[in-house]
Parts: sequence; structure tokens; C-alpha cells
Amino acid sequence: MIFKKIRSLGGRLFSENQQMLIIIWLSGIFWKMRKYFLGVEINYPDEFLDNWKSIKNQSSQDKERNYMVYQVVKLFNKIFEGKSVNVIEFGTDRGGTLTTISKFIKNDTNIFAIDSFGFHADEIKKNISKYDEHYQGNYKPFTTKTRFKDFDYRKMTEDLNKILQNKNSSLETIVGYFPNLDKEQMEKISNLKFGLVHLDFDLYQSTKDCFNFIKDKLENNAIIIVDDYNFINQEGVKKAIEDLKIDLNRGIQTQSGQLIIFT
Repeated sequence: MIFKKIRSLGGRLFSENQQMLIIIWLSGIFWKMRKYFLGVEINYPDEFLDNWKSIKNQSSQDKERNYMVYQVVKLFNKIFEGKSVNVIEFGTDRGGTLTTISKFIKNDTNIFAIDSFGFHADEIKKNISKYDEHYQGNYKPFTTKTRFKDFDYRKMTEDLNKILQNKNSSLETIVGYFPNLDKEQMEKISNLKFGLVHLDFDLYQSTKDCFNFIKDKLENNAIIIVDDYNFINQEGVKKAIEDLKIDLNRGIQTQSGQLIIFT
């Protein structure tokens, strides 16, 4: 309840993008406190830090969550070394995580990124359940176009494809509200198998829809990253995993709040 009130107050005082930056800033303070009070410090690779500096103002993730994605991508590269494979991201937002995946992914990888990019607010609002506390009150960062007012997903796609083409890889951005994509969009992904899935749709029903879609479309040894799994005020994600009866013995719950599932 207290998180709902704080978010509601924040929604009246700050724009969606300002709220996101404040959350990331507060998260950074928390992790620094861990260093000084618990003696825990992460030695980030230079290549990760260089990437983080370039995306931190566009990312909806804090540095620790993005670093977890970076590490999973490195593991994915080893698992699927020498094999052409597909990657899919549900919930691209402004491309912070997608940039990390694209920069560090191995050769011969086809990436598909799905997001509404602010164009399907009414459909999103229809799917907000009683478990989705963070979308109640005045905190609605991804249901309005203001989150994307200074962001062009077409330019993001073009820029990342310039990086990927040097690795014989590619990115295709799909604009729509999953699973209510049009027939042509669904055909692009319906008959594929995926070696890496990044799921960041936040909502209870959207999380369930994604898992129901991918459950028969996973490569052997595929990895699924579920963002927001252990976030106190985003219980819809965890509730969806519970209702789907996902085997958590095959997963790792990270201190950065994600759930990583090994298939």
C-alpha cells in the first residue's frame, strides 16, 4: 500500500520519464549502501560499463539488472556457440536492454523485439488486473506516449542493425500489443524457436500470454529472463508465474529482482 501511495504522489509531481530516472537513481544508492555496509562490491567489466554509460538515460532497468542481462547473454553465447539461433524480447521500452543484448550477442543471431511504444494504451489499460498495483494511481509509465515522445524506435532499430550486421545478425522490431498482433506480425515469430527470451511486460495477463506463446517454441537449453519477478509492487509478474506452475527448481531468483529460468 505504501508503494502505491508513493507512486501515486510521484505521478502527480513528475513525468513518466522523470519517475523512471528517480527510481534508477534510488536503486543506485541502494547498491552503493550494500557496498559500504555489507562489504559487497561488483567489479564490472569495462565493456559493460561503457555500454551502460551510453544507455542509462534510456533504460527502464537499473545497472544491476542490466548487468544480469549482460551476464546471461555471455552464457547464451557459450551454450549456442556455432549455431544460428533466435532471440525475442517482450517489452522493449526505449531499448536499454535490447542495446545490451545486441552489442554482446554472438554471431548468427536473429533478434525480435516487441513493444507497443506508447501506441496501444487502451489495450494495455484493459489488461490491468488487481495484481498490477504499479499501474494503479498516477504511475503509468508505459501506457502513454509521453514515455516515448523523444524516442524513435525506427532509429533505434537502424542503429542496432548497423552493429548486428557485422556479426551476420539482425534485429526486427514489432510494434503492437502482444498477443493482439496482426496476422503478418504473428507469422514472423509463430514458427520459430528461441534460445533466449527476455520478458519485461510487467503485467499479470501479459506475462501469462508470453509464457503460453513461447512454451513450445524454446530451443534445448534455452534461457528465459523474467524481469520484475521479485519487485514488491509488481506482484502481477510473480502471480502469473505461480498460476502457470513454472518449475522454479530450474530457475534462479536474482538479488536484482529477476527470475532466470533454464530449460
